[in-house]
Amino acid sequence: MVHIWYSEATDITGRALQEALHIDGGRDKPRNIGANDIVIGWGVKNKADVNLLAGTVLNHPNAIKKNRNKFTALEIMKGNRDLAGNIAAFCKADQIKAKLRGDMSYPIIGRTNYHQGGKGFWLCVCSGQLEAAIAEGAQYFQSYMDIKDEYRLHVFDGKVIYAVKKIENATEAGWVQQRKEKIADYVQKNNVQLDAATIDYVLKKLYEEQQLPDRIVRSNHRGWKFSSVAPANLLAALTNAAIKSVSAIGLDFGAVDCCIDMKNHPWIIEINSGPGLQGTTLEKYIAAFRAKIDALQRPARPEVAPVVKRQPARRKAVGAANAAEAAQVDNVLNVGNDQLQLLMNAVNTPEEARKVLDIAMGRA
Repeated sequence: MVHIWYSEATDITGRALQEALHIDGGRDKPRNIGANDIVIGWGVKNKADVNLLAGTVLNHPNAIKKNRNKFTALEIMKGNRDLAGNIAAFCKADQIKAKLRGDMSYPIIGRTNYHQGGKGFWLCVCSGQLEAAIAEGAQYFQSYMDIKDEYRLHVFDGKVIYAVKKIENATEAGWVQQRKEKIADYVQKNNVQLDAATIDYVLKKLYEEQQLPDRIVRSNHRGWKFSSVAPANLLAALTNAAIKSVSAIGLDFGAVDCCIDMKNHPWIIEINSGPGLQGTTLEKYIAAFRAKIDALQRPARPEVAPVVKRQPARRKAVGAANAAEAAQVDNVLNVGNDQLQLLMNAVNTPEEARKVLDIAMGRA
């Protein structure tokens, strides 16, 4: 059996994967899981560690739990020597003032330990903004990254299966369409009926109040959209850091938000363990899961005894004319090397050599 376990926040994509892969799934912890079964964790939200008896778990809920706490995830990645240089300096809120007198400086970003999208975000360029951020709930701070290009790399089983770059999408049509998709999600989850014309009217009015694109938070509802990029065209250091970040957390797959700064240095921002998927991205994950499930369920090949190469028969090296003579030659060559060498060293003429061979072959 294959089961996908998702949360309320990730159930739209979770259900889409469940239906496409023709597997079991749901929001609750799967029960009656056998030792040969497969469980896929898709953005699961569990407060305590869980024990699953499945033979294989892809994105174990306990690894997802660590990743959901973004401060904990940063600590884990910073502690990995291969990733330490790709994580911007950060500290807890109660340490930031001391850090600002040391190895951190303005501007800094305030975040909550658990956040999604642009929520729980404070840009601080002075002490007044810092105090306000702490009062409003910022739990940790991180150095501001001077972003040149921002990406989302979808890593699966140690490879980048799809890559997108954030590009400006400040047009009214683009902004309205993205907000409509978000509203559609809310409507579907809560069984709310909304008039399409009313939605269009309200969104167009709201667009007029926006200052887009937002240069600080590059999210889809702040004037940005994803555009596909060939993984081969990515900076190798960025790709490697993204793959290592997923592995460091203990995940099997994840959407890695990352960027290149103005000096082309790669930085890891965070990992999403249950990203919303549509179109090509959804298709890439479906194909990756199918291949992985097939590989896991494929019967193990029976062990085959290793083929032992026989050494060329020594009779061929001597050039024996028939099997009987070849056997005699084997007897000659079975004489100890030291003995044979002594005999041959004593030979002075071809006639003496023939006599030595006759004796050794039992013909004398």
